[in-house]
Amino acid sequence: MSIITWNDQLNVGIATVDQQHQKLVEILNQLDEAVALGYKHKKILQLVDELIDYTRYHFQEEEGLMLQPAYDAAMYQKHKSEHDEFIRKVVREREAAIDNPDAVSNELLDFLVAWIMDHILYSDKQMALALNRAPNVKDDELRKQQADIMHSNLYAALRESEKRFKELADQLPALIWITNNQHVPIFCNRFWVETFGLPKQKITMDNWHSAIHPADIELVKQAYQKASTEYCEQQIEYRLNRGERGTFWMLEKIVPRIRANGHIAGLMGFGMDISLQKQAESQLEILVAQRTQQLWEVNQHLEDEKNQQIALNQQLKEVQGHLVQSEKMASLGQLAAGVAHEINNPLGYIYSNLNTLKEYIQDLLNIVESGQRLADHLPADDPAVLEFKQLQKAADLDFMKGDIPELVEEAMEGATRAKKIVQDLRDFSRIDKQDKSPFDLEAGIDSTLNIVNNEIKYKAEVVKEYAGLKPFVCVGSQINQVILNLLVNAAQAIDEFGKIHIRTGMEEDRVWFEVEDSGKGIPEEIRGKIFDPFFTTKPVGKGTGLGLSLSYKIIQDHQGEVDLQSTVGKGTKFRVYLPNI
Repeated sequence: MSIITWNDQLNVGIATVDQQHQKLVEILNQLDEAVALGYKHKKILQLVDELIDYTRYHFQEEEGLMLQPAYDAAMYQKHKSEHDEFIRKVVREREAAIDNPDAVSNELLDFLVAWIMDHILYSDKQMALALNRAPNVKDDELRKQQADIMHSNLYAALRESEKRFKELADQLPALIWITNNQHVPIFCNRFWVETFGLPKQKITMDNWHSAIHPADIELVKQAYQKASTEYCEQQIEYRLNRGERGTFWMLEKIVPRIRANGHIAGLMGFGMDISLQKQAESQLEILVAQRTQQLWEVNQHLEDEKNQQIALNQQLKEVQGHLVQSEKMASLGQLAAGVAHEINNPLGYIYSNLNTLKEYIQDLLNIVESGQRLADHLPADDPAVLEFKQLQKAADLDFMKGDIPELVEEAMEGATRAKKIVQDLRDFSRIDKQDKSPFDLEAGIDSTLNIVNNEIKYKAEVVKEYAGLKPFVCVGSQINQVILNLLVNAAQAIDEFGKIHIRTGMEEDRVWFEVEDSGKGIPEEIRGKIFDPFFTTKPVGKGTGLGLSLSYKIIQDHQGEVDLQSTVGKGTKFRVYLPNI
């Protein structure tokens, strides 16, 4: 493409000078093309060097012509100064371009074009007129001729540029179009015409848009409108109906054409077929969706397995804890049963012997009273009477007659209490008995209190508030175990000495019992954990964390409920509800 198109209007009338001018223009066009097409830096510098060398040669030729005697010396000196300044300017730019390739820029090319055109059409025109002794032409007229020729040359260059642009545009497999400020297409390349199937002479905005998918027409119009009103680039994707060839996806970039005065001259557009890309994206989305679904299903399966594993581990942990506690309680039950059995036998004959001893003592006391009566009928100085009275006085018989019955009664009462404890131990020891049967809850509480009396009596005063409940069906030994755990925990929650209230009652079809202590209470942050297996707030070695867990499991197995109320620093109350069957 030529930056300056040579024609006869550029001739000054001196053959050698015109030939040299044509050569300069040729070098300048080559330099412009090299910069525009991105030639290697070395090639561009070679063209600049060629321009400098040839210009020097040309200037020498011109200066030789101007040395004729008839030529005006002042004009010569002025002309020569212009030559020298031009050479200095281009040499400086060339030196700058050695280290900075961008120095050979559009600004330098604009300078070269302007200078050469001014040099040919004005300075050298004046020189040629003077050398040819032609009639003088006024400076204004010469400048006007210069402007006309330049405009003509630029128009020709523009036409050539436009022709080449259209040729290039027609070769590209893309939509390329230009509209005027009324949005009427004034240029559409061959690919556009083939794609839309519209002859160039029949293209209008209406039939242009008719080929666009109805769902996308508004999007396209909005993009064109925004580019026209806001003077900004737009990029859109839309579908294009191509008749029998189907629907195509287009990616289009719209650019406003702005005049030098800032007014809109129309739009330019460049569109590419991205149907294959869209198809690939669609397939990729399907594959991604499928893969995502597969991953989700796998993750869900893994999550389910993880949750099942956690649940199984938790169940295993609970079962293990319950087994440990059950074994512990069973061992305790066996020990209690063994102790009760071993104590019960000697306790039986102790109790029996005490009854017999009571009868024997009464008989002895009767004999002593008979001896007293006999002594009263004998002389006072009778040796036997004196010995009897001496023995009576030494043994303090009167005191013994009153104290011995009391001692026997106390011993029998102690034996009775021991017998009751043994019976409670035997009742409590039936841990492995799982059959449901009528159970007296309040009697069970009393039995359990006897068992844990040593644990409680130094820590709290027990206050019983019974409602007189009738027996109900349950596994009594398990309920005793719940009562035991609650009572022991209540006692251990009291630091010094306090109170433990034990209450019973009935609500509709449920019976309930509660254990309330005046201990330190349960903090809010751990209330949700107290029924977890192995959770304990007691020091190491003081608790296993299984008591409440096992108690909760027993209550659940009975379809019962546990209600907890606790205030830190004031105490805790556990109420257990059980079905009244």
